Amino acid sequence: MYKLLICEDESLERKALNLLIQRHYRNIHIVGYATTGFEAIKLAHQHLPDVILMDIEMPQCNGLDAQKEICRFLPNVNTVIITAYNDFSYAQQAIKCGVIDFLLKPIAPNDLYNCLDKILKSMKKSDSSTVPPEYTDYIQKILDYIDYHYLDNLNLSDLASKFNLNEKYLSRYFKQKTGTSFTEYIIKLKIERSKNMLEYSDAPIYEIAADLNFNDASYFTKVFQKQEGISPSQYRKNAGNSRNSKS
Repeated sequence: MYKLLICEDESLERKALNLLIQRHYRNIHIVGYATTGFEAIKLAHQHLPDVILMDIEMPQCNGLDAQKEICRFLPNVNTVIITAYNDFSYAQQAIKCGVIDFLLKPIAPNDLYNCLDKILKSMKKSDSSTVPPEYTDYIQKILDYIDYHYLDNLNLSDLASKFNLNEKYLSRYFKQKTGTSFTEYIIKLKIERSKNMLEYSDAPIYEIAADLNFNDASYFTKVFQKQEGISPSQYRKNAGNSRNSKS
């Protein structure tokens, strides 16, 4: 799962980027949303993202200055500048700051997808170029497969069959390497996805539960509350209050 940070001070732009990415990519986890340059630096420190979508015009500290600071502690981050200005001077400055691509506002979905596809392909090549020990390589293949299929009612038996492993052995092996059970890992992925849907969509709780292949809305609510300490409805309310206080 690749981590992505969205740095954009306009609420509608943040919402649009979130929805486009959530609909198209199962192997990208959006770790946060920054509305100022200083917040971008703070969240990058906290989450160490693989990819940053950085608006060039943000309050307190602009995108290029934030990128310069982030590169001090995260030199290999894949940063894409979002700008309304098709200005070569911006491009020159950005390249010096380690920016790898640009997206012009208003962002066309295909432009975003093409940009992220290139980045993901590049990161996969980089991952495969440094060969880890065989067991680490193997668990990563399993995790990658889960990241792509966790919404498909994937179970441990299916996974064991896919990788030609004994189910009981896979269960022990998975927990040993990840520190969590297969079921808990799937639940965490689903809850993280649901948090983005709660915050950035108006979908009712029962639709979110169905999208994540929970049996019903009440079971989803029970699982969410156990993981997060609050109900999905309260999480949505808190997220809305937080956005309103920033705007």
